Amino acid sequence: MQEGLPLCDNHAHTNPMIGIGPKELARRFRREGGVFIVIVALLTWSLNLTPGDLESVRKMYDVTIESARIINEEGVKSVAVIGLHPAEGYELLRRGWSMKEVKNFMMKGIDLAAEYVRDGKAMGIGEIGRPHWDVPSQVMDLFNELIMYGLGVAKDVGAIVHLHLERNGVTTASSIVDMVRRVGNKPYSVVMHHAQPIAIDTAFTNNVMPSIPMGRKGEFEEAIKHGPGFVVESDFIDDPKRPGAVIPPWTLVRKLRNYVINGVINEDFLHRLCVENIERIYGIEITK
Repeated sequence: MQEGLPLCDNHAHTNPMIGIGPKELARRFRREGGVFIVIVALLTWSLNLTPGDLESVRKMYDVTIESARIINEEGVKSVAVIGLHPAEGYELLRRGWSMKEVKNFMMKGIDLAAEYVRDGKAMGIGEIGRPHWDVPSQVMDLFNELIMYGLGVAKDVGAIVHLHLERNGVTTASSIVDMVRRVGNKPYSVVMHHAQPIAIDTAFTNNVMPSIPMGRKGEFEEAIKHGPGFVVESDFIDDPKRPGAVIPPWTLVRKLRNYVINGVINEDFLHRLCVENIERIYGIEITK
């Protein structure tokens, strides 16, 4: 086994209610050589909490922050990213909430996340964004307004942002680049979660960081053709009922190591992905 490689996971979830939880995640991740992982808020109902209830949102954020703290205690560097997934807003619309009510609630969720960032408890806001499934144009407009609001709040408090988006290649990347440019967020503080390789050039050259999922067959191999202008993620959901939905973080780092061992990428390329680019986003020193 090749030791000392800086192996990182840019976007994962952990569920202490039904999954293995943060302590076991950290142990498995560290055992495979993982050194840094970003823990992102789940959905309220994933933790048996109530959609549309701000106190439930607060509890979800607290669980996310506590999970990152436990992972740090286990010897793996971790930061928390908290926010309301677009599915939260869509579920409220489905339940009969008005567009205005949903917008106001989602904005409160962003504002609450910003409070945690301001207090130094979390590093980022996310995953906020827009549906990756088909919705009416007025619903998409609502979520675009929420992205702009979230980017503005993040700029004000110095937060990074993880965006949940549709996978529509350069079109998706161009729309986010335009939004980030209009708001004026710090370079590489906005992450395109679950990005496609084809979006890398447009995003990275315009100061937005694409995060490529390692669980999608062939996408990492496609991504490296564009150079090291991205980070990698597992998007682990820690749900035993959906074991094959995404790869676990410990599998991600094992795959990364094997790519180096097998000569698919060299250590310098890995260093760009897992040290330089991670530090660009989070301002955290990633040591081997």
